[in-house]
Amino acid sequence: MQAWRLWSPILAAVCLASLARPGLCEDALPPGDEPPPTVFSRLEDAGTSDDHPGADEVIVYDRSVNRVRPSGVTYVESYTIRKVLTPAGCRDLSVLSWRYEPWSSYIELREVNVVRDGERIPVDVSGVRDLPAPQSGIYWNSRVQSLQLPRLEVGDGIEIRAFRKGYSYALLEDESAGSPASGNETDDPTAPHEESGGSGATEEESSGSSTSGEGAAASAAPDDEKYIPPMPGEYFDIVLFQASVPIIERRYVLALPADKRLHSEVYNGPLYSSTTYGPDTTKYAWWAVDVPGRPGEPRAAAASDVVPKVVVATVESWEAKSRWFFDVNRNQFEVTPEIQAKVDEILAEAGLSGASEEEKAEELVHWVAQNIRYSGQTMGEGEGFTLHSGAMIFEQRSGVCKDIAGMLVTMMRAAGMDSYAAMTMAGSRIEETPADQFNHCVTALRRDDGTFEMYDPTWVPYYNEIWSKYETEQQYLIGTPEGKGLRTIPYSPPEESPLRVSHEARIDESGTLTGSFRLDGAGAMDSRLRNMVSYDRIADVPDYIAGSLSVLSDRVEVTRLEHIRPDDFSSDAWIEIDYRVPEYAFPAAEGLEFRSPMATLTLENGWLCRACVYGWGEERSEDVFLWFTQLIEGEETIRIPSGYGLARDPEPEEVDETYAYFDGSAEVDGGRLSVTERFEVRRRQIPPDGYEGFRTAVDEATGFSEFVYRIEKGGEK
Repeated sequence: MQAWRLWSPILAAVCLASLARPGLCEDALPPGDEPPPTVFSRLEDAGTSDDHPGADEVIVYDRSVNRVRPSGVTYVESYTIRKVLTPAGCRDLSVLSWRYEPWSSYIELREVNVVRDGERIPVDVSGVRDLPAPQSGIYWNSRVQSLQLPRLEVGDGIEIRAFRKGYSYALLEDESAGSPASGNETDDPTAPHEESGGSGATEEESSGSSTSGEGAAASAAPDDEKYIPPMPGEYFDIVLFQASVPIIERRYVLALPADKRLHSEVYNGPLYSSTTYGPDTTKYAWWAVDVPGRPGEPRAAAASDVVPKVVVATVESWEAKSRWFFDVNRNQFEVTPEIQAKVDEILAEAGLSGASEEEKAEELVHWVAQNIRYSGQTMGEGEGFTLHSGAMIFEQRSGVCKDIAGMLVTMMRAAGMDSYAAMTMAGSRIEETPADQFNHCVTALRRDDGTFEMYDPTWVPYYNEIWSKYETEQQYLIGTPEGKGLRTIPYSPPEESPLRVSHEARIDESGTLTGSFRLDGAGAMDSRLRNMVSYDRIADVPDYIAGSLSVLSDRVEVTRLEHIRPDDFSSDAWIEIDYRVPEYAFPAAEGLEFRSPMATLTLENGWLCRACVYGWGEERSEDVFLWFTQLIEGEETIRIPSGYGLARDPEPEEVDETYAYFDGSAEVDGGRLSVTERFEVRRRQIPPDGYEGFRTAVDEATGFSEFVYRIEKGGEK
């Protein structure tokens, strides 16, 4: 035993020395074993552009350790290796950037090296620039850190060590459609705290960094007090394991105090995982290896709906989250005398003072939608999870979704209604794990029977609905004193968002086409028709409509235009257009050739038929996401010159698939060509196994719109 004690330090020294002498290290390993990976071996094994076709870079290794303190403040230490594969990658990676929100997080770049020819080339991190981030619509003083790298070469590696402190909260993020569910959820591998982590230190994690370790991280950052999360002591994360570029290895480690309980679940594919227990900490880890880059496909679903991910949360339940959201905002809906007077005025002018609660609520949601401008100004500490007061928003007449929803809650309460704020996720799915998976705020009205009706004033400007059809089949959580569970908006069939088109026209022997369109829309199509006549200045609307008809011909002339007043919500939207197109029909071999104006307008205009204007590929690896279901019904009658008959007409096949439908017809009777069409998109999100049928229906519809009719004197098929 004494001899072993004597020799053990010597053996340890030999083992450490072997790291610098590869020959000794390799000789000491059992046959078949490899030495621990280093940044150099990882880059060598990552391959070249030949191994990753179409990729300009590869994420070689991405690891983060998330240490959660009892207060809920999280220390995140990340280590990332990226490899440049192409000249375009050299360009794109020449500047690294990290976006963050200073109210909720602190970020510090600890070490950056360019790795080339077996050597590290240190980059001076004092060159980091901390700048205001580009902002539009939401001005919450978010910032971006950026670092210029030396000129890169193909094959270079970039080694990054960073530290982040704080918390993530979804409503602090961009509220645009399909925005990420949390600050951690992103396809951008340069995001400030990576979505990966792991356990087990290797040579590259311990080399050369004098600031690694929790103690050093804590000493350099501001005090924890500033970064305690909105729900003190709680933690959540949504961690994605696929990006737009290939990933060789991505790891995520979560170290929680031993007394905290964790909900977690893996979605959209398998991941490796482990759990270990210590006296003070429970450590969870998830990782993935050899993950291909996410394909760039048109109308892709949100990343969180389709890529492998883990969702984690310490909050007890959705009911607990509901109670918290109610409590943190309970004082934001005070009805001031000014607000009360305005509500009374709105209802009186509409003749609704004695009307039903449903009629009053509809009038108020449209007033808020039309009168509270979308523009987010920061209130400072508490921004994002605290709704601004109704009094503030009423005075400023602007805010983001949470403020617009809060304004409606306040006005509904002024009208004697039992209303509440609610959170939802516009554009993607909320999983059952009670993590903070929200990017949008709405309003809930409790009826006398205890059920709730949902209202969204942010998404219904110039829209004859109380809740947008763009938001069907999405989950929401209402903040109530007793606590409510997660709920889902029902499915909306195509018949609830119809576009009905009637077209009367005439073609003379010179080929000139004159006609009249009538477009009627409801549901999602009500919104789209209203936007056609409200987006531009009133004087510019005829030009916009002429532009929409330019799919018929660039010679189109709009001779009359009438439409619903965009802010008239007493009926669904409609537009009437009289037009003229000289030389529309092409003279050919004693006949005239032309396409159906109705089919061309409805099936080749992406604003009217979202599904019809993409170059859909033969195969699909991910979901198609179209936001809403849709029905297009069209009837067209074209008077043709006397003595002419139809020499060629289409023979479309009816396509009746799970997710889409199309059928069309054409015939001549008594000098009139009659054309009909019906096209349906039956789900807003279409999985890959339904893609073939969906594409078949779209192809049949677009083929119908592209068909060239031929009429001849005395002609028959």
